[in-house]
Amino acid sequence: MKNLLSVLASTLLLAAGAQASTTVQGTWGADQINWQINTAENSQQWTLQSGATLKQMQIQTAANITQITSADGLTNLKISQDSVQTAMVGQLDGRGVELAIEHTNNGTMWFKGVFKNHRPSLRIDVPTEQRKEGRATGFFKNELADLYMIRTTDGYWFKGYMNGYWIDLNLKRSGNVYSLEGAYLSKKVSLVATTSDGAIDDVIEYLLLDTPIPNSDFLNLGSMLEKN
Repeated sequence: MKNLLSVLASTLLLAAGAQASTTVQGTWGADQINWQINTAENSQQWTLQSGATLKQMQIQTAANITQITSADGLTNLKISQDSVQTAMVGQLDGRGVELAIEHTNNGTMWFKGVFKNHRPSLRIDVPTEQRKEGRATGFFKNELADLYMIRTTDGYWFKGYMNGYWIDLNLKRSGNVYSLEGAYLSKKVSLVATTSDGAIDDVIEYLLLDTPIPNSDFLNLGSMLEKN
């Protein structure tokens, strides 16, 4: 889901217990990044050290329900999903969330409600086989969003604005190894990711939307990367 900075290294997928570990290390602007993401069958533990800031999240999944809590008590978010809608209710980073994301058959999503005490007016057209280029437009957290998600021969190029900040980020894949290079939220980023299962979607979701959405390739990036 993504993150920002330099080496996302990772893991082991053990058959029966389905355990995996992802490590993210590097720099994002002036901050050193050291992230650890441990994944079991129905849970994830995120420990995110970004400069002097430590964030810890526990994620529990069951059927189509995900519950995200944080050690500091500022996050308690329920995410429920079905074929036509993703709903988020609760608190994220100390701010209220009551958001409905409507899905359409052609890969377009509409954000309605409250997200971090703001009312987004956001449309995301995810990349598909027919539409090689995705785009997010509107306003998110009261800031301009106009972000292109452009498929390349070996990954994606994110270019435009999100959360009111400039993004010019290249995601490249070689097997289970990813690199993220460029600018994210107007800061220089250099990231390398190694995953046991090839998945990068939770990290990208975290980067763009402030929260991962486990068990769902929400932005359709994972499935499109598989086809590159």
